[in-house]
Amino acid sequence: MVLHGSTEENLSAAVRSARRLRGHHVYPETLKYWEELLHYARQDLPVSRSQGAEETQRLILELESELADRAALA
Repeated sequence: MVLHGSTEENLSAAVRSARRLRGHHVYPETLKYWEELLHYARQDLPVSRSQGAEETQRLILELESELADRAALA
């Protein structure tokens, strides 16, 4: 996965988008990107333990929660 910006910046943008789009249709490609971003961030987390891992973990959990809420409504 090629990211433009840091993992944290991409996670933060995805969380903001997911919140903004609550209750609205989201393209399957967007959902796939969010899932791939989560996978990438989880893999990257052990490497970034010393560089703000707590923030990365928090953003991962927030995006997972947004996706879970969306799946529960589907």
